Amino acid sequence: MDRKSVVPIRAVIALALLAAAGAASAEMYAVNVRRIDKDLYKTDGGVYIQTKYCYEYSYGDDAVLKYEAYGYDNKLIFDSGTTCEVVKVFK
Repeated sequence: MDRKSVVPIRAVIALALLAAAGAASAEMYAVNVRRIDKDLYKTDGGVYIQTKYCYEYSYGDDAVLKYEAYGYDNKLIFDSGTTCEVVKVFK
C-alpha cells in the first residue's frame, strides 16, 4: 500500500472524531435569573436551575447557562464572573 492511499483515510478519521466531539459539546444559553432559595435559581421563562454551593445573590441578573442533559460540566456563569456548578435544570 502506498502513502497516498493512507493519508485520506487518516483525514476522514480525524474529521469524524472532530464531528463527534462537537456533537457532544454543551449548549450555551443566555438567561436572566433570580435566586429563589439556597442553590436554586429561576429564569424569566420559568425554568429552575439547581446549583451546588452557589452563593451568588441574583435579582434578575443576566447569566450564561452552559448545559448538556447528561453532562458533568454544567455551569451557570454570572455577569459578575462568578461560576457555579449546575446539578440539574427543570421546569
